[in-house]
Amino acid sequence: MIAQSLSLYRKHFGTLVFTCAVALLPANLLAAGAVVFGLASLSRGGGLAETRTRTEQVQEKQRDLRESPPATAEARDERARQLGREALEGNAGSTFDPLHFLQGLVPVAYATAIAAALLLAGLFLAHAALVPLVLELMQGRPAGPAQAWAAAGSRIGPLLVTGLLAALLVALGALFFIVPGLVLAAGFSLAPPIVVLEGPYGRAALEQSWRRLRCHWGAALSLWALIAIFTVLASALAALAPPGPWRPVAASVVRMLLYPFPLVGLALLYRKVT
Repeated sequence: MIAQSLSLYRKHFGTLVFTCAVALLPANLLAAGAVVFGLASLSRGGGLAETRTRTEQVQEKQRDLRESPPATAEARDERARQLGREALEGNAGSTFDPLHFLQGLVPVAYATAIAAALLLAGLFLAHAALVPLVLELMQGRPAGPAQAWAAAGSRIGPLLVTGLLAALLVALGALFFIVPGLVLAAGFSLAPPIVVLEGPYGRAALEQSWRRLRCHWGAALSLWALIAIFTVLASALAALAPPGPWRPVAASVVRMLLYPFPLVGLALLYRKVT
């Protein structure tokens, strides 16, 4: 299946990427915004940042003492004792407060869940448009993004309901050390084509997807692991760009180019299962 997906991906690269980009590009940019919001909220929350600042201030004064010591030995000793007292007072004032720490993490957890839900919603819609396109290409018939999105657009209401439910469940699972979210995402792999091509939606589509994957969990998990790898790779490559708005744009472009490969595999998995 991987070889067949790679062959289709290479042969119809432009068509597949453009089809997926309609959903993936805005979803990735919105997810990047959610992450930036979470990091900004954490930095404003104080807590650990304040403790680190006090420590840095004391270390800076110690460096100044070494580089520009007072003229007399008595003054040096007095200054050293004063810095020692400041360091002890800073440590005493920075007692770890679990409640304060958890409160500081709430915005990060919230932003992580929102970012995961947005990414998954984009993948869900891109997958839904890609399935009819891949089925047409596999049969040797000409097809393009317009036809793919026409098919997905005719079921946009049920797709949004199903995608929102799936994204919320997977994002919640992702908060618990990622793996439960990955398993849920794999279990819902067949929901987009079920909604577009067969009619059921919402909980019924998710349950049908879970049941039909009974003998195909390995393939589904492998393809979603590939999506996770591409997600991390995109963030790593974007970190090489200069700080600023170009980083989320670069990450979005990399994901937009790479995600169609595993999504084609998921479309072929649906074809194999049915």
